[in-house]
Amino acid sequence: MNISIWVQMNMSIEMNSEGNSSIMSRYQGSPCNVLIRQIALILFIVFSGAGVVCASGNTMSSGFHYDWWDSDEGDKGMQLYLPIQAASEYRGVSFEVLTAYAYTRVDPSGGSKRSLSDFVDTKVNFAYPLEGRYGCDIVFGLGFNLPTGHTDLSTRDLVLVVPPDLMSINSFGEGLNMNPRVSIARQWGKLVAGIGLGYAWRGEYDYSDGVEDYDPGEIFTLTGEAAYEFSPQWYGKAYGEYESFSKDTVDGDDYYQEGDVTLMGLGLSYVQPAWDLGLSLTGIFRDKSKIQQGTIVPTEAKNSHGDEWIAAIVYRYFQDKDTTVSTSLEYLSLQENDYDASSLYYIGKRQKITLGCMVSKILKKDLEASAEIKGFIMDDEKNWYHPGEDYSYRGFSLGASVTKGF
Repeated sequence: MNISIWVQMNMSIEMNSEGNSSIMSRYQGSPCNVLIRQIALILFIVFSGAGVVCASGNTMSSGFHYDWWDSDEGDKGMQLYLPIQAASEYRGVSFEVLTAYAYTRVDPSGGSKRSLSDFVDTKVNFAYPLEGRYGCDIVFGLGFNLPTGHTDLSTRDLVLVVPPDLMSINSFGEGLNMNPRVSIARQWGKLVAGIGLGYAWRGEYDYSDGVEDYDPGEIFTLTGEAAYEFSPQWYGKAYGEYESFSKDTVDGDDYYQEGDVTLMGLGLSYVQPAWDLGLSLTGIFRDKSKIQQGTIVPTEAKNSHGDEWIAAIVYRYFQDKDTTVSTSLEYLSLQENDYDASSLYYIGKRQKITLGCMVSKILKKDLEASAEIKGFIMDDEKNWYHPGEDYSYRGFSLGASVTKGF
């Protein structure tokens, strides 16, 4: 088989899953992310005594986000995007639409600078909550990915495909996707638990000049979370996710199948009237994938995915009833895979530290604003993006948003 095409396909899989090295932890808009947010919201509702979450009235939000990074080998890049989000509710059904216009530029050392300016795909989500049915709170959801983004990348544009931890938007466009899901939660005294089921059908599209008629396959998702109130100040939670993938095809031929992915995590929160503190530890584990060899797609001899660990701490200070200041620190450790360092399939270790600060303020009853800044350093051993040597990266991001209610 053509190894360059296989590597390109794996980059495609990485982008379409919101990060092959981060398929569950940095997955914007994936089925798991929607489910875990949905369950977490239900658990919050039960603890707080609020009604089932859905859009309250109509809201619109927008702003900007800027990412910049460089490496010790002279590569550098940036991304600026303008997100647009609208939400509404009608007769118990909540509706949300999200898109963005993005400009991305990458300047590789020893290569030609490339840039891309276009809309990304549009996410549309519907949710219908049922309170107190059979002693549970239930949310039915249906999500769509509308292909308004950029696909069919030219060979030269592939330089824009960089490690997913460097920029916020890693997927410039996909096909038409549909994601039905359901989440259910129930309370037993101080314990609240929820589960979610999801299915993602992903449509065919042309990824690049070399990968046309690409069908990324389907995803089945099972998500669970439980939270326990130890005292009015201490809360704990445990959460888990499981994803199973069908085979990808290119021009109708089986090409690749991502191995099953399991996520497990623990969290602990301490709450005071003027501040709170949250800690979390998450582990992500991937089974062996299946890779095309000639006319068959056997399970790979060794696991091409290393285990991933993410530790995070978030501190929030409530300056007054309208103003919240938060700081965060995250450590990411992605272990090397099982292949020898001399193998074409080898992926080395990745370690990243991110420090951030955010301020949010309610300006008036129906107007809220926020601003955020983050900085990171990352050591990245050789992999498909830079197979010849190890890289060290640094970068920062700036963002601000305004949300208006109507």
